[in-house]
Amino acid sequence: METWNISKKLKSELLKKSSNIEDNSRRILFILRNLGPQRFTNLIKYSNLSRSTVSKYLNFHRKNKNVEQRLFTDKQTNKQYRGYVITERGIEKLGEGPLKLKDELFLVNELKENVRKLEDLIDFYKEINVVDAFIIHIVRIISKIGDNFFELQQDRDLYLSLFYIFYNSILGQGAFARIYWHFDKSSSQKFVGYKLNLDQFCEVYKVSREAINYLARSKLIKSNFGFYLIQREDTDFFFHEEDLLGTTTLRLIKDKLIDEIINLQEGIYDMIYDLDIMAEEITNQLKEMGLIWDAIQAQFQLLVLNQIIKNAIEMGFLDIEREKLMEGITQSKKLLMSKEGKMLKKSIFNGFNIDLNLNTLTLTSNQES
Repeated sequence: METWNISKKLKSELLKKSSNIEDNSRRILFILRNLGPQRFTNLIKYSNLSRSTVSKYLNFHRKNKNVEQRLFTDKQTNKQYRGYVITERGIEKLGEGPLKLKDELFLVNELKENVRKLEDLIDFYKEINVVDAFIIHIVRIISKIGDNFFELQQDRDLYLSLFYIFYNSILGQGAFARIYWHFDKSSSQKFVGYKLNLDQFCEVYKVSREAINYLARSKLIKSNFGFYLIQREDTDFFFHEEDLLGTTTLRLIKDKLIDEIINLQEGIYDMIYDLDIMAEEITNQLKEMGLIWDAIQAQFQLLVLNQIIKNAIEMGFLDIEREKLMEGITQSKKLLMSKEGKMLKKSIFNGFNIDLNLNTLTLTSNQES
């Protein structure tokens, strides 16, 4: 095995720490020091750096005798492979100074400033008796969005549109299901809230349907805000790239694509991309984790499929594995099941870029029926 015999928890913590090391040169040394000898492809995977960047710093470290390439034997397969190992000189180099991690104090101060800017929003939610746990969850996500959110006009329509998104979040169907309370001032009683569709929500909270349509279903569903929307009949399901579902989904997609690059590079197998199966496998994993459920699995799978292709393009698959990726897009049956998927396929094959919002998923008319 390339990695030393350490627990999964410790390995996860070490990789998390390595991702916060700003100096890419030291990040590679840190991985070799703490995870043991590594293949080149594993260093790409663990460092979250590009192939050329990893190659650049490995050459630098080899030249300065911080790293050596040696022949190792895989204990499971008994096959030999070439891997990289940190030298005593590399260990000394790594220990010469403290690791410069991203400034956590700055992040704390930035969070405090964002919370201060959200005082009006927090007060408004308290007035309509949103429970504290829900308010904290909303504030936490908005703080991660940052300045983009504060460029919007901060008013009642925005606050209710945002509440509509979180109230109808996919995670909300579990962790936050029926957690909010609506206060009826005329009777001075509290009622447990039940799931409301758009018309019901607008009626209860005295907000126009046009405002929710524009802000919650259009304006905020852009990549620079990080929200995603799946529409199933007259029901909306949202999630955010920084919540548990969002981070897990995007991580599974990137890990899967990195694995495919490694498989192809190492010649482990000559695969024909079946993007539909790839999306199905990722969605099944999310279901097994309890993050999604049966009723939305099919639609969520289509959104994952679009994101797989988007991330593959961003990771350079059109340059390194263009033929296989295009073959997968051509053979995909599920890509045509969503309006966004059809537009994505057309855009790729026509060779021009159009402004596509892949943060939303809209079924084609025949799928809706």
